Amino acid sequence: MLQHKLINFLKSFDRKEMTRFKEFSLSPYFNKHEKVRCLICYLSDIFPDFQAKNCERRFIFKQVFGSENYDQSKLAVVFTYVIKLLEQFLVQEERKKTSNIYKDQILLLRQFRQRKKYLAYEKLRLKVEKSLNNQSKRDGWFYEQQFSLATEADHYFTENQRGRNDENLEQRQIYLDLFYMAEKLRDACEIHVRANILKVGFSSNMMDYLITEIEKNIKKYESFPVIIIYYRIYKMLKESDVSYYFDAIDQLESLSNIFSIEEQKTIYNYYQNYCAQQINKGGYTFLAEIFKLYQLQLKAGLMLEGGFLSEWHYKNIVTVGLLLNETLWVKTFIEEYKKTLHPNSVENAYRFNLASYHYAVKEWDKVLELLVQVEYSDLRYSLGAKVLLLRTYYDLNEYEALHSLTDSFRQYIHRNKLLADARAKSYVELFKITRKVAQLRSKLDYLDNEKWKKELARIEKSIDEKSIFNKPWLKEKVHELKVDQKVE
Repeated sequence: MLQHKLINFLKSFDRKEMTRFKEFSLSPYFNKHEKVRCLICYLSDIFPDFQAKNCERRFIFKQVFGSENYDQSKLAVVFTYVIKLLEQFLVQEERKKTSNIYKDQILLLRQFRQRKKYLAYEKLRLKVEKSLNNQSKRDGWFYEQQFSLATEADHYFTENQRGRNDENLEQRQIYLDLFYMAEKLRDACEIHVRANILKVGFSSNMMDYLITEIEKNIKKYESFPVIIIYYRIYKMLKESDVSYYFDAIDQLESLSNIFSIEEQKTIYNYYQNYCAQQINKGGYTFLAEIFKLYQLQLKAGLMLEGGFLSEWHYKNIVTVGLLLNETLWVKTFIEEYKKTLHPNSVENAYRFNLASYHYAVKEWDKVLELLVQVEYSDLRYSLGAKVLLLRTYYDLNEYEALHSLTDSFRQYIHRNKLLADARAKSYVELFKITRKVAQLRSKLDYLDNEKWKKELARIEKSIDEKSIFNKPWLKEKVHELKVDQKVE
């Protein structure tokens, strides 16, 4: 019994859910079977302490059937009833989470119509229409509700033949088109992203017709922001011309008036991923764009999940801000948003990002002091801290420490199998070439000038040709050497 489907389901419950299920089962509207009630009450009493002893078949049979002779088939029937009741309960729980007042009211309209309560019907329909038209959110969901209401109103008109020029069927078609277009465009954006990730193809003739329709009537569809926003995002994702990004980004200010919080997050994610792709291609002007996106989301509260800011969002924002030399803003952000980090990650995230800030403002001793306190249980922190140490040792001219770190990092990468080969190689190249640059810098005073310049040129060529993590920093250090030595 301990491995029974019912017991396994109940193990996923918390105490409140178990109590609600018990209350649900005791309602005669949902369950009139006394033995089913007995079994659920017993399971609720022992919850969550399900053990082999108290879940043994004969023991449970006694709790449910008392002194009756043991009959496994009778117990199996009760268990089957309980599972069906559990499934009903789960459906009700989900309905509570996704409650939609308009769907409920449209169902009520249907009941009024079928029972010929026309006065009540007309009154409720006017109320629903007014409420929907006052909605500020005009996303796909809005047009779905309008379509459902127009469908119900058309049924009412057909049954009652009230009036000769009823517009409900026409309205139904308009809202169906808008709902279809909004959902089709939204799905097309997501399909395009997934196709790139999974390296699979996808085609839809209907999308070609849809895009042609919008482009032929662009002025018309600008009156429907949900259509035009997803159309522009789709073009941004599909076309190589970056101007589509700037067309799409123009809609940012209207997002909060049209979409739910969750959908706004999804849309911002499209923009961020696009910026990241451009940055990876060398389009560093998009750093400013992704920084702007972060700031707008922070202002709107879109980056918090369950009241907390992800430690990785925190890190990414700091990284981008520092790359743009927004040090004052970053310092304020680190301190202000520390309180939004989850208690389990706050100290690690705070120290690591504060160390990054101190590196950017050349307070290298503080970097070393903070990195000592960072726990390296996560691969991302471990790699980030080692890279930050490498850069700090270089800037402090701590050549011995840098060489030792480079040797230990090579062993670390060799032992760690969680990193993809290409990414691991890009880290190894960073450490290897940084060591070469440091060695060359240390030979400035005694190496022949021409020989020194040739070696620097070889290093620079190697940097250009290879895939290297943190390449811009490495190129910056080579450039500093060239400026110091007046190398053209």
